[in-house]
Amino acid sequence: MNILVVDDDRFIREIINAVIKDAQHNPILADSAAAALPILDKGGIDLVLTDVEMPGQSGFELAREIRRRFPDQWFPIIFLSGQNDDKHYEEGIAAGGDDYLTKPVNPIVLKAKILAMGRIANMKKALDAANSRLEKLSSQDPLTQISNRRDLEHNLLKEWRRSQRNNLELAVIMLDIDFFKPYNDNYGHQQGDNCLKAVAKILKQCLNRSHDLVARYGGEEFAIILPDTDSSGAQLVAENILAALKQAHMPHEHSAAADYITASIGICTTATPADTPTALIKFADQALYSAKEQGRNRYQIYGQ
Repeated sequence: MNILVVDDDRFIREIINAVIKDAQHNPILADSAAAALPILDKGGIDLVLTDVEMPGQSGFELAREIRRRFPDQWFPIIFLSGQNDDKHYEEGIAAGGDDYLTKPVNPIVLKAKILAMGRIANMKKALDAANSRLEKLSSQDPLTQISNRRDLEHNLLKEWRRSQRNNLELAVIMLDIDFFKPYNDNYGHQQGDNCLKAVAKILKQCLNRSHDLVARYGGEEFAIILPDTDSSGAQLVAENILAALKQAHMPHEHSAAADYITASIGICTTATPADTPTALIKFADQALYSAKEQGRNRYQIYGQ
């Protein structure tokens, strides 16, 4: 573990430094709260040992600042103090600390505390990693490995609010693979799955910005969010998608649109009467069906 030691007394820092090294951990030393905070800002600290009574900010004030500054991170904080009364201990825990050691520090007790806090920190890291995996699974389509409908709706609401706040245009593309049912019926469901994965990959490759998002909306339908994009920008993306599908030329002998996999595309932007994210999706879907009615393998912009 990387253990940050904060104490204005050089002699105490050296003693704790030796104990930490003996316990096979990496000590990082600071002589004040002001010196400790830039170290914490860089990240990578697993445990903080801090004196309570220091010039400038006290250890309690440092703990409060740590918990305020890093609300999404957690690492144990152990206070070191010459005071040993219940009120002092209670104040330290309330400030954001996790344990309390009285000075002079007993090396054996300090090693035991480091071991215990290390276990807790490791369990927290494992829990965070598990939660991160669960969050990814809950927002990702298992077949295509792109965002699912839940993640799309979450991001669309976020981008909608941002576009309204900053007076920026927002575009949504709805896309449906043409004649996918006959493709599945004739080529088999395994090949149908391969087709969905290939189309998802093509859609991702057609998006050049990190904040653009493509999602599987359901079945053979996909949706794309294009922040800061007007209808001409969305039109360019749609043209690139149709061209990329043509270049991929995945055979589809049972399509009335072409002899390869094609798509029908609907586009809607916030420049239309769409006054909610749901309306934006609805109007893009209406444009999609208009593209289908016109023969498929094309795009249609809502209202045009």
